[in-house]
Amino acid sequence: MSKEIYTERDTKLARIGKRYKGLSRVCASIDDLYMYGITPSNFPHLMEVLESAKDHVKEQIRDCKYEIAIESGLEIKKEIPTDPLKQEKKIVDIEELYKDGI
Repeated sequence: MSKEIYTERDTKLARIGKRYKGLSRVCASIDDLYMYGITPSNFPHLMEVLESAKDHVKEQIRDCKYEIAIESGLEIKKEIPTDPLKQEKKIVDIEELYKDGI
């Protein structure tokens, strides 16, 4: 058998990948509680705490995805906000709109 040599980047990427999978399982498990009768009507405070925890886990998942992309050497583009109030305002020239017809 030959020994495989792992670089530091490979092991870091593997660790981040495992973290991502684990956090995804946590979110899925919280979502699956309804199948076992654990609902907000039965356990209101518990479900409130778990939904808050799930939101935090989702933030960590987003961070893991970002780290995986960086470690993989992908170029990260700035996301355009979907909220119209946060989008950059563009001045539209009216003549430019009508030059080729509507």
